[in-house]
Amino acid sequence: MPDFGAFLPVLSIMIALGAAISVVIAFLGNRNRGLSEVQSSTITALQAQNQAQEQQIKILEKKITRLEGVLSTLQYTLRERRRLRLEIKDEFVILYDERTGAEITVPVQIHITDKHEAIPKED
Repeated sequence: MPDFGAFLPVLSIMIALGAAISVVIAFLGNRNRGLSEVQSSTITALQAQNQAQEQQIKILEKKITRLEGVLSTLQYTLRERRRLRLEIKDEFVILYDERTGAEITVPVQIHITDKHEAIPKED
């Protein structure tokens, strides 16, 4: 009959190594799962942000189109009714009076305000 007492230390070392390898594999698996969860939540947040920005772009494109139409209407009305020519060059608005030849140049004023802040009134 073989003597199993000699194999017990070797068997206990093999069991300990197997347990250590199992713990390492379980740890790496959980870490990778945690990273993939963070990655998927980041992707979802970025997709939501992209959709919000696409909506903002559509709204701003409509607003720009409307303002261009208003400007065109003003130019036409001033030219036909008062013989005034309205031009926009870079950061200036130029108004020409075709009857007298007078010219008025005014710099464009851009006011950036936060929607939550009250706009101060000028006295």
